[in-house]
Order: sequence, then structure tokens, then C-alpha cells
Amino acid sequence: MRILFITHRLPCPPDRGCKVRSAAILQWLAGRHDVWCAGFLEVGGPAELREEAQRSLTSLRHLCRGVLAVPFRPRLAGYKALAGLIAGRTATEGYFSSRALIDGVRTWSSQVDFDAAFAFSSGIAPLALRVPATRRVLCMDDLDSRKWRDLAEGRRWPSRLIYDTEARRLARREIEWIEAFDATLMVSRREADLIDEPRLRARVHVIPPVLPALPEAPSPPLPVPDTDPIVGFVGAMDYGPNADAACWFAREIWPRVQRRCPAAQFWIVGRSPTPAVRDLARDESVVVSGAVADVGEYLGRMRVHVAPLRVSRGVQIKVLAAMAAARPCVVTSSVADGLGARGGRDLMIADSPAMQRIKRYIGRAAVTDSTVLITGETGTGKELVAALVHRNSARRDQPFVSINCAAIPETLLESEMFGYE
Repeated sequence: MRILFITHRLPCPPDRGCKVRSAAILQWLAGRHDVWCAGFLEVGGPAELREEAQRSLTSLRHLCRGVLAVPFRPRLAGYKALAGLIAGRTATEGYFSSRALIDGVRTWSSQVDFDAAFAFSSGIAPLALRVPATRRVLCMDDLDSRKWRDLAEGRRWPSRLIYDTEARRLARREIEWIEAFDATLMVSRREADLIDEPRLRARVHVIPPVLPALPEAPSPPLPVPDTDPIVGFVGAMDYGPNADAACWFAREIWPRVQRRCPAAQFWIVGRSPTPAVRDLARDESVVVSGAVADVGEYLGRMRVHVAPLRVSRGVQIKVLAAMAAARPCVVTSSVADGLGARGGRDLMIADSPAMQRIKRYIGRAAVTDSTVLITGETGTGKELVAALVHRNSARRDQPFVSINCAAIPETLLESEMFGYE
């Protein structure tokens, strides 16, 4: 098949969730069909990021029959988004509109009879509908209108008015696009089930992320670091919900952690941190890394990974990478819902009733002298719970010693835990 793949951001490099997702889909399609890929290329940032983008773009050209990379200008895109709102359209469509992209796709369409047009992201949907193709597929992943609605909550005027307006207009357009495309892809059943009209729901298909395709996922699982306790948060820090999460966690939660564990550090790992995120590094216990070459190295030094997003849609792929590295993950309920994860088994949900019960159990266990047995699958945070019991106990000033029980014979371990006959 001859497929035209249009995306709002070329995965060059695949350094954030949406790019990892599009890169995986692109690689799968290009391995089986002839693919032409068009989209925006982010060209800003430090020299090393620009060089990495160009190397990744070269790899993409080897993968596809043709590649059209249109430089993305955020300031110009912002003006177009505002103009779209004023004109009664959506900011999303204005933000990703481009004459160069339209002309390039039109030229390809005059030269190639495409069997299918694949639009990655709802912002690209209008362009894909212009392409003469036998079949059209929209990878929406999640409903952006719900994200705008969530962002509007708690905002003041005029931000609340702008976000509410975008949410209403975009919700109408999303329904129109689902109706216009032959198939629409969502990343989770939670998102797909938000389409409550049966006729439209039948056109929506769930394609979850595939964990082995994640470049950040180390294998085998990293050993637990024997260092000062480091709490980490990984994600693109120019993405609004991530930046909000980092600032909220540092402001509201981190001081409580510091009071209990003064040696702890909070690492914020991700490219393009906003000024507000960079300012968090004024606290000596907070490290803001910016872009890093290997996320796995940073995950390897974390005792626990957090995803404190207050607004979250779809799947947070960086959390999956941390889980693959067997790092205990503490997340908000909205992040867990997007992953389809179970609290207490796959990760810890900080704002869930179950997590509140665990906190009470930790407090009750910490004040006793009894032996405490903590059970659970790999990566669910058993050692983290044990450390919390220790830090809240009368022995908090004594060393906390972590032992690899798998290296101890079963009979000896049983005798040490429960005594000798």
C-alpha cells in the first residue's frame, strides 16, 4: 500500500510521549508498506538538540519513501491559534495550519495515488481530509477537548473563557472528524468510551502503546540504587500539564518530603523546562536537568518515579518506561486511569483511597517492634514502603539496610525471619 502519514510533530527525535507513539506506528507501517511522511520539525533549542533532530530526520528519510519537514515556529503558531479563535474556529486548527505543509502534501497527491491517508493528531485532521485517498485513518489517541476543559477548571478570567471556548468548539470538531474518517484510533479504552453515541463509537478502535518499543525502557530491570534517596519526574517540561505538575509537586508536596528526609533530592528530567520550572532549582534539593542524552541513566539513580499530573489524558509513556525499569511509581489517579493500571499492584496512586489506607498501615507498623512482612510483585514499591516504615519508626536514626533476598537460600531466609526450631 501507498500511505501518506501526516503528523503534527515529526518524531525527530522521539523524545516525548506523542513522538514515541508516532515513531512506533511509523516504523511498523514503513516496514510493511510504502510510506510518505509529512509534518512539522521542531528547530529551536540548544545546538545539541538541533543536531540530534537532524540526525533523527536523516534516519526517518531512510525509513520512508519521502519526507516533508516543515520548520515549526511556536510564536507564529500562537498567532494563528489566536486568529482562529477570533474567527470562530478552533485554536488547535489554527496552531497547526501551514501553507507549506498544504502545498507539499498537494504536490505529493498529484504525483502519487495514495491508498490511505493517516493523520496523527486531531490538529492535522483537516489536512488529511483534503487528500484523495481510498481510506483515511485518524490517530486521535485522546480527546483534546477534554484536556482543554480540565485546564479551564480553577483558571481565572480570561484564561478560563479561552479554554472553555476551545473545549466546546473542539468537541464539536472531534465528532465531525470521527464521522468523516473511516477509523479513529484511541490509546486507551477510557478515552474511547467517552464517545457515547453507538454509531460513532463503532468507528473508534483502541490501540494501546507497546512497551517493548520504548527506547527509554532499560532491560533487564535496573538494580535499586544505593545512593541518597532521589525522587524523579521525567517528561517534556515545555508541556503545560508537566510543567504544572512539577511546580505543584515542588511547592505542595516536596517540603513535606524534606521534613521527613532532609537528604532527599527531587530530579526534574526533561527538555525545554519553562522559566517557572527552572526557578525550582533555586532550592538546593531540586535538580532541573533539561534535555539529557540517556533517560535510562537518570532512571537508574531514582528510588521512586512520580507523575503528579493534575491534568492528564491518554497514556503517560514515561511512566511506562519507569515501570519497565522496575522503579516504584507514584502517580495521580488520572495518570493511573490512562494506563489502565491497578493501584497497589502496578504502581501507587497517591490520591486513591487505597493509598490513604497504605499510609495508615505504614504509620501503625512504624510504631511497633514486630517483624513486618511486605509482599507484592516486582516494581510495586515494597522497598519504598519498607523505607517509609523505617523513617517513621524509633529506629529512624539507625541505618536502613536493603538485602537481596533472592540470593539467600529459602530455608535460611525463613529461619532468619521466623526463628529456629
